[in-house]
Amino acid sequence: MALSKTISPADLKLEPVAKAASQLKRFAWSMFWQGDPFAVNGYSKRRWRIRWNKLWEYSCGLGYVPWQKNWRVIDFGGGATLPVYYLASQGLEVCSYDIDAQLTAQAQEVSARRKWPVHASTRDLTEDPAAEQGAFDWAVSFCVIEHLPKEKQKKIVSLLASYLKPGGYFTLTFDYSPEAPVTGALRDMNEVRELVELSGLEYLDGQVFQDTGERFVLDKKYKEAKFTFGSLFLRKPVA
Repeated sequence: MALSKTISPADLKLEPVAKAASQLKRFAWSMFWQGDPFAVNGYSKRRWRIRWNKLWEYSCGLGYVPWQKNWRVIDFGGGATLPVYYLASQGLEVCSYDIDAQLTAQAQEVSARRKWPVHASTRDLTEDPAAEQGAFDWAVSFCVIEHLPKEKQKKIVSLLASYLKPGGYFTLTFDYSPEAPVTGALRDMNEVRELVELSGLEYLDGQVFQDTGERFVLDKKYKEAKFTFGSLFLRKPVA
């Protein structure tokens, strides 16, 4: 099965995903017991449990990339989220851009207190791009682009790809399928293919995006909507 695919509970049993999931769950527990909140779907609170779909998203996202300490990571839209904090706690420098001022302020406060290398900003990269071409080892964005208009989706994917060093990695997840309730969800394979082509990046494992056909109720706000998440694991050509 391809790395770039739609969500499946079975993926959580795969070795790299299971290992990342275990680490993230332990880290979430430590955040909880130390009194620090983290955000999920734009809402921050103290929490110890990660729903299976978010655990899949984060664990695949972290488990399939051979990240290392001292890497520079650019995060789009993940202010005060668990992956941002976790990667910074492991010694990666994370530049997190999120237009939510409250989440950004929280990320700044928690990171400063914990002495984690997180640089959180409310700068809107879709309107005011940062001048850091080729400066990052990894770009991540977890289920954010579906909240953007289609033209901005294309813009941000191309922009994040441009921030990568040669050989750099790109992890992207998104709401997917015709039934997905959010307006900007990716609806079909053609939309996914177009984003990959616009990025100029290559599939990490050489296999194109695959849809397992599984559908779930993934959002409590839309209890009647069965849809899925998609994931892309891409890499910038070295030459």
